[in-house]
Amino acid sequence: MAKTVKQKKKLAHSAKIPFMSFERRRNMEGLMFSIPWLIGFVCFVCIPLVLSISVSFYEPVLTDLYSFNKPVGFENYVDVIQDPDYGEVVFSSFGTSLIKVPIIVAFALFVAVLLKQEFPGRTIFRVIFFIPVILAGVIMTYLMADGVGTLSVFSTLVTTSEYGSFLSGEVMSTIGTTMWASSVEILIFLAALQSVPAILYEVVELDGASAWETFWHVTLPYISPFVILNCIYALVDSFVDSQNPVMKILNALTQEGTKYGMASALSWIYMLMTLVVILVFVLLTRRWLR
Repeated sequence: MAKTVKQKKKLAHSAKIPFMSFERRRNMEGLMFSIPWLIGFVCFVCIPLVLSISVSFYEPVLTDLYSFNKPVGFENYVDVIQDPDYGEVVFSSFGTSLIKVPIIVAFALFVAVLLKQEFPGRTIFRVIFFIPVILAGVIMTYLMADGVGTLSVFSTLVTTSEYGSFLSGEVMSTIGTTMWASSVEILIFLAALQSVPAILYEVVELDGASAWETFWHVTLPYISPFVILNCIYALVDSFVDSQNPVMKILNALTQEGTKYGMASALSWIYMLMTLVVILVFVLLTRRWLR
């Protein structure tokens, strides 16, 4: 018996030390999975950002976009700031976004509360509201271009009713755009609502609280960080929306083929203003994150 124990100890000491520990191997595996994302981030985010900053200080043309043979300094930025048309469009875009964001977030929270309830066909309604997430990117662009976001079908139906003059046109377009723009927010709110501990609802129910009081004193305070998250997401989404007038101006400037520098300068000014707005919003709402 003693001989067997000694042999095992000898074999244990003579065993070769592995090249890498288990923890290090796991870290290497994680790094290997992250490399494709890192390559994509560098190639499709970092490099374009650096080139965009460089272009804003030059006057490139379509045939020689990255030659940087015509440096103009801050002239592009000065032209953008001094042009009243650009300033009017930018501030109009911010005003519209600040109006749309509360509507989108409130609508998303309302729909998420409804979808959390148990009722027949709940899965079908969830799929309907999540369609913009599934059909993201180019497909959604084509759908919006064909008038899907304006809910033209419903607009046609209500024009025959006594409320047709109110529900048609711009009102129906706003409703449709809000529905299409709130899909991700609904998904986030639904996950947040499902994370609220059931014991909290049981306690307030024993105290005799109504559904309205439960929502304001239990549900909303618990998911307040998600409300702030959705507000920031909706702000960013509205600022970079293809229907945003600033995005349309940037697209028009690049299509001209001679104003890439001005378009780049306008985009950076717009981005910095967007970051300032988001920073102010975070500072004003940080107490709700505690």
